[in-house]
Amino acid sequence: GQMMVEIGYVGTRGRELALERYPNQLDPKYMALGSQLNQMVANPFYGHPNAGGILAGPQVRRGQLLRPFPQFGELVGARDTGGRSWYNGLVMSAKRRMARGLQLEGSYTWSKTLDFGEDTVQNEYDKMASRAIAQTDIARRFVISYIYELPFGRGRPWGNTASGLANWLIGGWQINGITTYQSGLPLSISASNTAGLFNPRTTANNNGQSGKLSGRAQDRLVKWFNTSVFTQPAPFTFGTASARIHDLRECGMRNFDLSLFKEFQPTEKLKVQFRVEALNAFNRVQFSGPNTSVTSGSFGRVSAQANAPRQLQFGLKLLW
Repeated sequence: GQMMVEIGYVGTRGRELALERYPNQLDPKYMALGSQLNQMVANPFYGHPNAGGILAGPQVRRGQLLRPFPQFGELVGARDTGGRSWYNGLVMSAKRRMARGLQLEGSYTWSKTLDFGEDTVQNEYDKMASRAIAQTDIARRFVISYIYELPFGRGRPWGNTASGLANWLIGGWQINGITTYQSGLPLSISASNTAGLFNPRTTANNNGQSGKLSGRAQDRLVKWFNTSVFTQPAPFTFGTASARIHDLRECGMRNFDLSLFKEFQPTEKLKVQFRVEALNAFNRVQFSGPNTSVTSGSFGRVSAQANAPRQLQFGLKLLW
């Protein structure tokens, strides 16, 4: 009679979400030309009063003239739509009413979020190929909050007849807390854009193996994942790695926020509450994400902390 448990499924689909388009990207079929795309050829727009930038000189790259709109440079549809998202989640929760000084409320979510369009796509001509785990995906999240009135002092099971001084010492204590465990966000492995198509980005190459490494977070700071499975794509090719890697994630969260309350009642109508609150009570470190640029000398290295260290705060409240 003191406990309620719920379990459910949540599924959502998103259509026509915000999507940044690059309509002047070169068609990937021209990748076969390779370095010929960079050859300088006569510029048919040279001398035109509106020709400027890359079209201002007598010569221009061959690739520029093969673009859908060769008279323009970069075209960005920043307010376009067409992105999609998929979410599936198992949601469980439990609540315990206040009984014998204890109250609990907790929830657990096991979910997956997929999308494309959240980041710029690699290939304007095949947007669905950029469908991947969303950068906001939190696969598992557990949160529990609790209140426990210590069973000592007047009105409590033990010490109900305590004298004034004894009750002042042992009575009115309360412990509270919020505990959060959640998995980290997925990583995106980037590379230098050498596709030669005027596309916005290129992912790294993956050799078909997982880059996931096991072990404690503090033991993997120099090499958070197996960097050898990712490489820079060859010129005039797309990267083979997913836009985000589902099994490579930032450091997860394991946090305890705790507080201790002590309540005094100097008069019948006045109560004084003293509280000590500890944020990140056990001073646990949550590391920031590693360097994910395959061309960087610190590729795979973690160099910062994502959360704040332990913080203590004290408060005094008058209740009347």
